[in-house]
Amino acid sequence: MSLQWHLSRDVPKDTAKIGQTILGESNPYRQIGDRFNELFPEEDVFGEMYEVTGRGAISPLLLALVTAFQMLEKAPDRLAAEWVVSRIDWKYALHLPLTYTGFHFTDLYAFRQRLLEHQQERLMFEQLLLKLKALGVIKGRGKMRTDSTHVLGVVERLHQLELVTESVRVALRAVERLATEWVAQALPASFQEAYSRRQSEYGLSETEIARKLVQAGRDGFWFLQQVEGSAPAFVRQLSEVETLRTVLKQQFPGGPDEPPASRRPTGKEVIESPHEPEVRYSTKRGQGWLGYKVQVTETCNADQPHLIVDLEPTTALENDSPQLPEIQARLKAQGTLPDEQYVDQGYMSAQHLVNSAKQGINLLGVPPEDTQGPAGFRQTDFTIDESTQQAVCPQGETSTIWSEKATSDPAVSQTLIRFPGQTCQQCTAFGQCTSSSQGRSLTLHPHRQALLARRAEAQTHAFRQKMHLRSGIEATISELSRGHDFRRARYRGLAKLRLQAYFTATAVNLKRLLRWWKQSQPLQAATA
Repeated sequence: MSLQWHLSRDVPKDTAKIGQTILGESNPYRQIGDRFNELFPEEDVFGEMYEVTGRGAISPLLLALVTAFQMLEKAPDRLAAEWVVSRIDWKYALHLPLTYTGFHFTDLYAFRQRLLEHQQERLMFEQLLLKLKALGVIKGRGKMRTDSTHVLGVVERLHQLELVTESVRVALRAVERLATEWVAQALPASFQEAYSRRQSEYGLSETEIARKLVQAGRDGFWFLQQVEGSAPAFVRQLSEVETLRTVLKQQFPGGPDEPPASRRPTGKEVIESPHEPEVRYSTKRGQGWLGYKVQVTETCNADQPHLIVDLEPTTALENDSPQLPEIQARLKAQGTLPDEQYVDQGYMSAQHLVNSAKQGINLLGVPPEDTQGPAGFRQTDFTIDESTQQAVCPQGETSTIWSEKATSDPAVSQTLIRFPGQTCQQCTAFGQCTSSSQGRSLTLHPHRQALLARRAEAQTHAFRQKMHLRSGIEATISELSRGHDFRRARYRGLAKLRLQAYFTATAVNLKRLLRWWKQSQPLQAATA
C-alpha cells in the first residue's frame, strides 16, 4: 500500500461553515481543528511504513488521530469508525468534508498492526512532543516527576490445573489450524476430545485436582513428544507450542515421570496464562494483580501545562530503580532532560544520585533507610574514618581489615571493612550485631557520601515542602486509570500495551494542552 491520500491541512468549507456555527470556541475538537497545523505532523512521517507504489492507503494521520480520540473517549474500534462519519466535531477536528463516508472499523486494527510491525508505537507521541517543543510549551531543563502504576492484563490468573490443561488445549488448537492432517494421523480422537474444551477445578476435591494435574502433565509431555517426533518443522516452532514447553518445564521441573513442584512456581519468567504469556503476577502492599507495570513521567513546571513526556510499560515484576536510567535515556534522546526530577523512594540510590547529577539532573526523593544490620548496629551507627582507613563499632572496637573491592564500573570500587572474629565472638552484642564467626563486616558504597547528604537533606522542612510537588503524579495516574481506562490493557501483549500507552499519553497531552490554552490565551477561529 502507498500514501496517495493526505489529510487536508485546512478545514473543508462545508465542515467549517457548520462546525463554527454549532461548536463553541471552547469545544476541544473545535480547538484541535483550528490548531491542526500547530499540533500535527505532515503525512510524510509515516512514509517508511508504506510502499512507494501500490494501492492507496487510508491516510495514516487520520487513523492515528482517530486512535488518539479513541483513548480520549474510551471508544472501541467499531464505534470510533461510526463517529468519524456521524460526528461533526470529529470531522471538524480531522479536517474531513461532511460527505466523507468513513472506513471499515478493521482498518484501525490493521493500522495498529502496521505500527507494531515497524516498531513505531511511539511515532505519533514523539511527533506531538516535537510540535509542543517548537511551540515552547515543553522546555528542556525544567521540572519533572516520575512514578509507576500497575495495569491489569486481559486474562485472569489460572489455577495450576487450569494453567496446564489450558496450555495443552491452546497448543493443540494452534496445531490443528495449521496441520490438520498431521493431527488426524498422529493424535488419537480421545486426546483431541479431552482437550477440546476448557477444564476447571470447580467442584473437585484436592485429591481429584492432584490426580488430574499429574495426568495433564503427562498428556502435555506426550503431546510435545509427538510434535518433536513427527510434526512438520513449522509446528515445532509455533509460539503456542513453545509456551506449552515452558509451562511444563516450570510446573513439572522433574519431568513427565515426577509430580509437580510442591509449591506453585513464581518469578519473572513464570508464565501465568497461555493466552497472554507476557503477563506476570505481582503483589504490592498486600494487593495482587496479573498484568504489567507502567513508568509515567510528566513535566511539572508552574508556568506551563503538565504534559506526559514518557510512558513506558514493563513486566509486573520489574523494580522501579533499574528503570530510572532507561527513563532518563529516553528523555535525553527526545531532548527533554529535566533539571529536577521528583521520584519516590523506589527510584532512589547512591548510584542514581551520582549518575543523574552527571547529566545535570537533581534527583529529588527520600532515600531508603540504612538496613545493613539491626537497629543500633547499622552502618550509620559506626564511626568510619576514611583518612585513617579505620572504623569503630558502637561497642568501641576497631576494625582490622580495610580493602577495596572491584565493581562493574572499573572507575569506582567498594570498600570492605571487617572486624576481628575473635573480638566479635567475645562481645556482649554478638548474635545481635553479627552471628558470623568471621566477625562483623561493612561494605561502603563508592557514592555513599551523596546518599548520606541526601538523607540529611530529606530531614529538613524545606526539602519536605519541596517534595510536595511529587504528589501531583498520583493525580495523573488517577486520570489515566479513571478517565482513560488505562488500569486495564485493551489488547494482549507488552508491545500492544506500549501502543495503547503512547496513544493514551497523546490523548492526555492534547486535552491538557487545550485546557491550558483556553485558560491562558484566546482562541482564533480557523479560516476555511
